[in-house]
Amino acid sequence: MGAYRSTARAIGILFIIASAAAIIGGTLALPATEPDFLSEAAGSESRVVIGLILELVLALAVFGMAALFFPILKKQHEGMALGYVATRILEGVLIAAGTVSAALMLALSKGFGPDATAAGVEPVADVLFAAREWTYWFGPMAVFSVSALILNWLLYRSRVVPAWLSIWGFIGGVLLLISAFLEMFGQALGWWQTFFTVPIAANEMVLAIWLIIKGFDMSHLEAERTMDLPLVGV
Repeated sequence: MGAYRSTARAIGILFIIASAAAIIGGTLALPATEPDFLSEAAGSESRVVIGLILELVLALAVFGMAALFFPILKKQHEGMALGYVATRILEGVLIAAGTVSAALMLALSKGFGPDATAAGVEPVADVLFAAREWTYWFGPMAVFSVSALILNWLLYRSRVVPAWLSIWGFIGGVLLLISAFLEMFGQALGWWQTFFTVPIAANEMVLAIWLIIKGFDMSHLEAERTMDLPLVGV
C-alpha cells in the first residue's frame, strides 16, 4: 500500500506542476497568439521562450500522469485505462506541436521587415498561427476533456477517491468538451469561457491536494479482487 501512497503523491504533484505550467506558460507565451506578433516579437522574445519551455514541462507532466495512473486504473478496467493513457499521450503530443509552431513563429519574426509579405513570411506565420490554435483546441481542450471523462469514470467505478470528486470531474470534463467544440466551430464564448473551464480546473486542484494528503483508497478494489478469487477446497 505504501507504493500506492507514493504514486498518489507523485500524481498530485504532477497535477499541480501541470496546472502551474499551463497557466504561467500560456500567459508568458500569449504574445505568440497576437496578430502583430511578427512586428512586436523583439521585445517579447525572452518571455515567449520561457513560456514555451513551460509548455514543454506541461507536456512532460501529462505523460507522467498517464504512466502513473495506469497501474491504478487498470485494476478497474484495463481497456479504458489504456484509452486514458492514449488520450493523454495524444494531448501531450499536441501540446508539444503547438509549442513548436510558436517557436517557428518566433524564428520567423527575426527576419520580419518591410519586405516580409513579398518574402512570404506572413503567409507562413498565418499557417503556424492556425496550427497553434488548432492544436490548442484539440489538445488541452478536446482530447484532455475526453481523458478527463475516462479518468473520472474509472475513479468513480473504482472508488479510489470519493464519488463526489469523480462526479465533479466528469461534469467538468463534459463542460470543457462542449466549449472546445463551440470554439472549433467559431463561437466566441467571452466570459462564458470561465463557466466552461473553471469546474475542471478547480477539480484537478482539489484532486491533487486529496491525493497528496489522503492518497488512494484501495479497499474497494481489493474487496472486488477478493470476491473474484476462486474458492479452493469447496
